[in-house]
Amino acid sequence: MQKKLILASLIAAAFSMPAAAASDVIKIGAVLPMTGNAAVFGEKFQQAYTMAIDEINAAGGVNGKKLQLVIEDSQEKPQIGKTATEKLVSDKDILVLTGGRSSGVTLVEAQVAEENQIPYLIDHGSSDLATRSNYKYVFRMNPTAGMYTNSLKAYFDENKPAKVVHINVDNAYGEAVYEYGLKDYMKKAGIDYSVIKYKAGELDLKPIMVRANDARPQVVIMTAGDDNDATQLIKAAKEAGLSPELFVGTGAGHSIQGFADQAGALAETVLTAGPWHGDRSQDAFHKFYDKFSKTYRHAPGEHEIEGYAAMYVLADALGRAKKLDRDAVRDALAATDMNTIFGRVKFESFDGYTNQNRAMTDISQWIGGKMVTVYPKEAAQQGLVKFKGWN
Repeated sequence: MQKKLILASLIAAAFSMPAAAASDVIKIGAVLPMTGNAAVFGEKFQQAYTMAIDEINAAGGVNGKKLQLVIEDSQEKPQIGKTATEKLVSDKDILVLTGGRSSGVTLVEAQVAEENQIPYLIDHGSSDLATRSNYKYVFRMNPTAGMYTNSLKAYFDENKPAKVVHINVDNAYGEAVYEYGLKDYMKKAGIDYSVIKYKAGELDLKPIMVRANDARPQVVIMTAGDDNDATQLIKAAKEAGLSPELFVGTGAGHSIQGFADQAGALAETVLTAGPWHGDRSQDAFHKFYDKFSKTYRHAPGEHEIEGYAAMYVLADALGRAKKLDRDAVRDALAATDMNTIFGRVKFESFDGYTNQNRAMTDISQWIGGKMVTVYPKEAAQQGLVKFKGWN
């Protein structure tokens, strides 16, 4: 009899413990590339998310409840990303989604989120379509791919080039940079502009750079989805003898440490136009920067700053939600207006966009192995350095 009572007590405890724990936890779902060629990006976001969540939980959580991150691997493949999103959505305790990383995965995550009426905060995926589809449950904190070149266009307004060649990856990200960022601007500005497409992961890019060299451009813009492509592009440019005044990446592969590590000296003075790398006027930014660098032994770039800020945006919305369900969290996100180390975050509808933050962009440059902001002037850490030819 006594053994039966003990067994009954253990069974009751086993059933009551998860329920009690669940009531003290708020789950956030994230789709990230944790394996495959883009796993470096998944690791960056996981580090940033984890640091922010640990800080939030240590400070008391959200109204006394702890945040819990649930990650599903996309392998940077849209169809796998779709399955990963559906798995997260099926967990009713997950109140909000983030992640996506690439444009292709972000678009399918946005579609699944909208269909299942769960709020989704995009923190990096940049395809303009995600916030140009009139979705109610999809919000974007970062600039779109079409907005990545805003600071570059402002620089061109002040320093108009005669001829620009754009080496553009043939995927959703590259199409958005062209369609929403550069196509109409180049025409209106009267700049001689041509586009040469390449396939992601293509091994021999020298013929493409030879074609670019034949055009004798003043500026070469390069859109690469990852650091491997970015590295191969600049290596091929040297092989082809391509020597413009400026090599300009458009964020993504050209904006991460992996590009500088792989390309070495070839990365020096390559520019990248994209999301700015945080509000350096804030003490909070420098505290984050120092802590992240010490913890993970590498300096944070745009991805880490976006991911870290996104967790604080979600915590803010979860804390303001009238109740902890998906619709209430969506409504709280829609009312967001706050400052983060990434800058101000306020979701608005404008110029065909819905629930889009008017995020900042800048131009940075690889100098001495580090990314340095060189434009706009009010945010610049030093002046822009023009390309001086191959050594």
